[in-house]
Amino acid sequence: MLGVALVLTTFTVARCYVDSALWLDEALSVSIAQLPLSELRDALRVDGSPPLYYALLHVWIRFFGDGDQQVRLLSAVFGVLSLPLAWAVGTRLRDRTTGWCAVLLLAASPFAVHYATEARMYSLVVLEVLLLGLTVLRALDTPSVPRLLPVPVIAALLLYTHYWSLFLLAALGLVLLAHSVRGAAAPSFRRVSIALAFGLLLFVPWLPTFRYQVRHTGTPWAKPPGTEAVLLTVREWAGGATASGELLFVVLLGLIAVGLFGRAARGPDDRAALTVHLPVEPTARALLGVALGTLVLGIGTGMALQSGYAYRYSSVAVVPALLLAALGLATLAPRARVLVLVLVVATAATGVARLQLFTPRTQAATVAAELRARLLPGDLVLYCPDQLGPAVSRLLPAGVDQAVYPSFGHPERIDWRDYEARNATADPVAFGAAAASRAKGAVYLVWQSGYRTFGTQCQQLAGELSRAKGSGEQLLMPEQKYAERHHLDRFPATGAASR
Repeated sequence: MLGVALVLTTFTVARCYVDSALWLDEALSVSIAQLPLSELRDALRVDGSPPLYYALLHVWIRFFGDGDQQVRLLSAVFGVLSLPLAWAVGTRLRDRTTGWCAVLLLAASPFAVHYATEARMYSLVVLEVLLLGLTVLRALDTPSVPRLLPVPVIAALLLYTHYWSLFLLAALGLVLLAHSVRGAAAPSFRRVSIALAFGLLLFVPWLPTFRYQVRHTGTPWAKPPGTEAVLLTVREWAGGATASGELLFVVLLGLIAVGLFGRAARGPDDRAALTVHLPVEPTARALLGVALGTLVLGIGTGMALQSGYAYRYSSVAVVPALLLAALGLATLAPRARVLVLVLVVATAATGVARLQLFTPRTQAATVAAELRARLLPGDLVLYCPDQLGPAVSRLLPAGVDQAVYPSFGHPERIDWRDYEARNATADPVAFGAAAASRAKGAVYLVWQSGYRTFGTQCQQLAGELSRAKGSGEQLLMPEQKYAERHHLDRFPATGAASR
């Protein structure tokens, strides 16, 4: 138990701190959450997200402040609370050994650790999926009204947290319906299916906003997924395309395979052995149906609608996949289980250390520090694309004149409505000329190439500023160690010497 306590303590601490400024999505979360609650719906119509996480972050900020570490701690709280829930769900699925395997796999998950350190909703999603799993299992055991009532409530909370929950609930609903056709437990599955459907009714008040977001926001900043995204997502859960991630990916797939087809048995010498057994156990089959069904429905919808996909959306599916791996881990003989756990923990720790310590999430703090050291009254700071604005602007003093390309809007938030169409008609030359006229002093351009829907517009904007204001000075270059990188150029005040 000392080893278990050490693992849980290490990965709990890892969930509570990361040395990096907030990147785009986190800065957007904080900016929206700081609005009065009465303004959340209108702000989210523009942003494209459901409201629950932002409302919770709003309350959290009022008590604890809006500093980088303070706002991230809310996700850390969700991440830590998920651990005992993983134990409870795993224990109810099979036994206490499975419960401990579930909590250790979730604790060491690089994916879960990473999103427990981001001011985003994904750690809350993991917590809610575990809550839903626990309430569904309890209701299946005894489908009484008190046990059924939490099912639609938690399902609705998931929908109000992230829209990919629709795919999870659909996959779970299909699994429940498949078990409600025959067998002694069929009535219980039918009642839980009905309870789950009532969760959709609780989402009805938000439907007008959801329909507007579907029509006008979408994900123009990401490419639509391909069929390979299913397997690549599982690799991302293990830590991504790194040496430690690839190794953990293989181990995770192996544990899932054991969970599906493995059975503990005794060999001729009465030693513990592992045998292949078909058909697949119902519990393992159900977990696979929920995890894989969620990914197939979500990624398939993205392919059909040509909508962008990001691996973080799969936070709704990682829990049933890890629970299936926990079934496999618990099936192994005790000595083999310990060896696999040591491999998982060591490999995961390497991946977590790389993400938390050696991959800063944004160059925004360096850019903001350079700007703070140079800015004078009358200077103008521009961001191209506008997606660079939220992370840098929150670190600058109040009163700095700032604007984003192509709208000249404020950089705190992004208007995602009809984003691709708006950018397609933008004119960087006209924008640059207007910006040069607006600035009484120097113009600072925070920019980066490679953002979808912008093409070479940011480079064209820099060229126009150089023509209008004089030759630009390159202050900062993008550094590869950052996930979110920035150029910073300065264009002097007309007729002024370089400062």
